Amino acid sequence: MSIKGGQHGRGKGVASRAMLLLQVLVLVAASINHTHGADQESAPTAVVTVPPSTTTTGANPTDEPLAFDVPSVDKFFAVVQRQLRCGYPMFGIPSLVPLRLSYTFKTSFDLLQLKKINIIASNFTIHGLNEFSWEPARSRFTRTMATVPITFPNITAFANTSLNGANGTSFVQLRNVTVRLNATYEEADDLLYVTDLTGSIIVGDAKVKIASLFPKSAKLSKIWNKAIGKSLPILVELFNGGKLKIEYLSRLLSGAKFYAMNTVNNALSTYSLNFDRLVEALSKFADVTPDSLQCISADVSREYPILDETS
Repeated sequence: MSIKGGQHGRGKGVASRAMLLLQVLVLVAASINHTHGADQESAPTAVVTVPPSTTTTGANPTDEPLAFDVPSVDKFFAVVQRQLRCGYPMFGIPSLVPLRLSYTFKTSFDLLQLKKINIIASNFTIHGLNEFSWEPARSRFTRTMATVPITFPNITAFANTSLNGANGTSFVQLRNVTVRLNATYEEADDLLYVTDLTGSIIVGDAKVKIASLFPKSAKLSKIWNKAIGKSLPILVELFNGGKLKIEYLSRLLSGAKFYAMNTVNNALSTYSLNFDRLVEALSKFADVTPDSLQCISADVSREYPILDETS
């Protein structure tokens, strides 16, 4: 990955950050480990203390945009997409094609004060995390921050659900999902640290099927599922703008952010990476050949399940 520019003539560079957002971060951390010695045992994850920020107000030459080579970044993301199909077994990262989560979610809510719904969802399967494109024109890299918009044409999540005791398979399909990723970082004692990760999500449109929403009326279930799907992009926009508070989701995103930052900083610290050495590691990762990928199994189909149009 080639980026031209720097401070006091210091080399080339860019830092890349991952849900994919978290998973890509973890994958990049794993790639750093891999390119610095695959025969080494992975170091146990520890909480990394980030030194106090030394950023000062006013003009800072490290904030100047760096020119980057689009084909090199394309190559990097192409390898990321291939590797997501295989995961990184040696680092405990499973295949993300599809991503399967043995997670149980429980909540309850009032449907427009018409119906009390108790929902349990488990056995999540998420498709589409390896199909994405980035936007060079809206991307920006400096020695202290990176902004990369990534668009997923289709992310579909399935889960086994139970609504008020009625069981079924539900799904959420999100189309044209754009994630704007922002990472800030700085060097201290010749080591690079990620100091913050932020982002926003824009959903083009959505389709929802909550199984057994109204068990006695398939027509009513279909109407409400369509309405929920239509409202999702608006709800996401309100959540991004802070006008909609969802405590559980906020806690989940906060935990994911902490895990992602700590995972990346642990890798950067363990392998003594500063900005330029990180760029070198990511460039090596982009040169990975297909036969070096470590697939868990051959079950990495790109096909999406057929979505049930009923109810």
